[in-house]
Amino acid sequence: MDIFEQKRRIITTAIVAVVLTGISIAVVVSTPLINQIHTQAADTASLVADAKAEGVRAVFDQHQDLARQTASRSELARVMVEYNRGNLALADLRTFSRPRLDDAAKNIDNLAAIVRFDASGAEVVRVGPLDDQLPADLPMPSGLDIQSYPVGVNNEARPLLHVIAAIRVDEQIVGYDLLLFELSSLIPIFRVDADSSLCLLDVERTRRLIWTERSHQFQLTTPNGCLAEQEGIDYKPDLDFFRASLPDGTRVLAFIRLVEGYGWEIHMNARTSSVFGKVIEDIVISVVLILMLSALAGTMVWRSLMPIVHALVNQASQIARSTDELRLAQQVFNHTHEAIVICDTGLQVIRANPAFNEITGATTKTLRNTNLMAFIDSDRCKEIDREEIHRHLVAENAWQGEVWLTGPDNDPFPNLLTVSPVRNARGQIQQLILTFSDITARVQAEKQMFRLAHFDKLTGLPNRTALETHLEQAIEQARRQHHHFALMFLDLDKFKPVNDTMGHQAGDELLRNVARRLKHSIRANDVVGRRGGDEFVIITGPLTNDADAQPIARKMIQVLNEPFHIQGQTVHIGASVGIALYPDNGQTAELLLATADKAMYSVKTSGRNNLAFA
Repeated sequence: MDIFEQKRRIITTAIVAVVLTGISIAVVVSTPLINQIHTQAADTASLVADAKAEGVRAVFDQHQDLARQTASRSELARVMVEYNRGNLALADLRTFSRPRLDDAAKNIDNLAAIVRFDASGAEVVRVGPLDDQLPADLPMPSGLDIQSYPVGVNNEARPLLHVIAAIRVDEQIVGYDLLLFELSSLIPIFRVDADSSLCLLDVERTRRLIWTERSHQFQLTTPNGCLAEQEGIDYKPDLDFFRASLPDGTRVLAFIRLVEGYGWEIHMNARTSSVFGKVIEDIVISVVLILMLSALAGTMVWRSLMPIVHALVNQASQIARSTDELRLAQQVFNHTHEAIVICDTGLQVIRANPAFNEITGATTKTLRNTNLMAFIDSDRCKEIDREEIHRHLVAENAWQGEVWLTGPDNDPFPNLLTVSPVRNARGQIQQLILTFSDITARVQAEKQMFRLAHFDKLTGLPNRTALETHLEQAIEQARRQHHHFALMFLDLDKFKPVNDTMGHQAGDELLRNVARRLKHSIRANDVVGRRGGDEFVIITGPLTNDADAQPIARKMIQVLNEPFHIQGQTVHIGASVGIALYPDNGQTAELLLATADKAMYSVKTSGRNNLAFA
């Protein structure tokens, strides 16, 4: 066979192969691609429904927390105790409670009203923007719900979110706070695009909450317009979505999501055309392009392909690609901001990029015959275990861990170290590529998050969460080592007049000064923290005997009796301290706190500025 016949056969075979390959690719790629993208589109729409349900739950949780915070104000709770005991008239209770509830209401954006009930459910006082527009005989509901309330002289029905929270003193319910909220915080959740709709249904399917964009109002209606109600479909955890048709024949994907922890469901639907239309269009275009390119490639091969030229071009292309890859790798190595070092298996430096030289202060000359461990701060991290690295590289082909590099000023900083192996033709590890990523910002952010979670922002003392942790640790240590310690509940005397007459800024400055004095007055192994408001908790270290707690408390009272200089004025306050001893007065954190609080309260009622043991 001459060379021309061989060329013709090669060209014909190549053309047929190219065209058939293109057709095969179009068929093979499009089928799973259609299914995959179809599923991804449905999953994306499902994730939107999940996010909407989570958003509603977050709004409900936020308002539940606001109700608990309002009901937890200790000074108002103690007044309710006096009222329930008959020691305080209703008029005096209202006079005392109204301005303080007004003060709390000002900090809540979408609040409609706060209604306080006594322990029997009788209304005591109400405040808020709609306090005089709601019915006079407002019943006390339960839990968290959305109901229609008559508002104004025309008794216009308006959907409001209500939350009820119990007021407790020493674990005893002395009253209830009912908070009514406008639904403005739900507006961003209810706003969807023109091809979708969303509503809230209670789980009994008796009420339906919708947002009308035209009137910019929420409406609470019957569930007749709900697609799931019409189709007879109930919520099921494993039901991701269902297909249905609107009255006008439009096909939609419908989603039902339970608002976890509350008796409401999110109902959402989106037009099928908006979810899948663009996907199908893109797939069809892609398949057509593949076929067209296959035909074009066949034509080009038929016109220009020759075996020898093809081999030369192929070889030249491979050389060019290899050259480009090497050039690209060199550019990445030299210009990346991450430090990269190439070492032998003994961590002897072979080569380092400019970023490594810059952050460590090393030079190419000084790196010769230098071991990488010379740049690792051994005080902050353990020496790298080469055997451990080798095991990881063999098993997982990579190793990653946190190390501290030493900078040019000998100040170490944290890095995430990634080690990758370079193998020879036999698969043996010859060199190691080490990449250092500066994680200083992440480490600092983690420290800041820890401080925000465990320390009071105003005073810098341990907060309620940290105090609970310290107390549990102190109990566990005392239980193991059979020693005693004291828990002290300290409440400031005469703090409220300072806060009311001089303002909150003065009150905050006073609290910071109190925190500094308390911190300097306790022993090295004692802990002082702010529980909230003007209440502080002190956890002592081990006591030789129980009487040792008294001089500690006396010293704190003494330093707080000394005058404070706040905003150019001299301020005098005192402190009432209740002391509970472990294990005599309790062996759990809850019991010790309650006992110390009760002892402190006895000081308050018997003259203040003193201490009392439980």
